[in-house]
Amino acid sequence: MRLTLALALTGTLMLGGCSQLQLIGSTDSTRELAEKASDGDVDSQYLMGLHFTTGADASQDYARGLRYFEDAAKAGHADSQYMLGMGYYLGRGTAQDYPEAKKWLELAAYQGHREAMHYLGEIYFNGYGTQAEPSWGIHWIGQAAERGYSEAQYLLGTSYLTGIGSVKNRAQGLRWLSIASNNGSLRAKELLEQIKQQPRRYSFTAITSDLTALKKRYQIRFIQTRLSKLGYNPGPTDGVWGERTANATSQFMKRNAPITEVIEALRRQPEKI
Repeated sequence: MRLTLALALTGTLMLGGCSQLQLIGSTDSTRELAEKASDGDVDSQYLMGLHFTTGADASQDYARGLRYFEDAAKAGHADSQYMLGMGYYLGRGTAQDYPEAKKWLELAAYQGHREAMHYLGEIYFNGYGTQAEPSWGIHWIGQAAERGYSEAQYLLGTSYLTGIGSVKNRAQGLRWLSIASNNGSLRAKELLEQIKQQPRRYSFTAITSDLTALKKRYQIRFIQTRLSKLGYNPGPTDGVWGERTANATSQFMKRNAPITEVIEALRRQPEKI
């Protein structure tokens, strides 16, 4: 059965750790913030966007909030790119537009924004407004999982269990579901109960630095996953570039090629689901 990696999101746009602002005009500080935003300060534009999308009911104006996010997003502000992308993803403050959501989430994800990685992965996994690429979706979701996002950990675990987007590996599936459950994911806990498995305690430390190495590991994992599904033998899908992975890649490309070129070639190959 086709696995859909989607979260039931209701209410407001969400970004962990954001505090609500008071109504504009109610204090000198909020008036000053609005003035700074008008002068082009990206942090102030971001906070003004939060004010209209996550503030008190009387001040909620999603369309206006997204305009502030867009101003800051165009200047490269990662949190604003994420929030703007989620506006298009959810259809809050604008019409739902997955291609536009993908554009902004991708910009934030390439800056290392954890939640943006997760939702960008969902877009690719499910084919929301684009060709479905489950393995490329897990490439992004996995990075968010490694960085401690519990819902990404849950989705990575289900991917390993089903073999959609990953080479099927029950042990790894149960490991990531356990990590997600221990990290507070109710969906992971419920799934473990359904398959009659108790969550185990695994040593896990979220990766908060050396994101370049994490990205490369998941690029290699993607190559290994796709080559394996195409009938080559790249060895274990562990994200480590070993002799078998190198040989399988050379057989597929019919020459030696850089990792980025291999990824492009594999992504041009339709992925069976």
